Amino acid sequence: MNALVIAVLATVTIGSAALAQQQRSVRDMMADMKARYGQTFDECQALAISRGYRLSDEEQEGRGVMMFIEGCIMGRQR
Repeated sequence: MNALVIAVLATVTIGSAALAQQQRSVRDMMADMKARYGQTFDECQALAISRGYRLSDEEQEGRGVMMFIEGCIMGRQR
């Protein structure tokens, strides 16, 4: 019985931590990238806009822009 309780508590704890990390907003993740990469981020963001991406707080659009910018920073976009 004690082993079952411990297993359930461990599962809930791990699940809660994973969910909290997934709930970071696109705005927060973009701010982190901008702080980390500075001018390169700005250049890649300008490229994304020129390619038709829209800066948006909407989750799906925001993730698309973020993924484009991340790829650009890594040298995958030209």
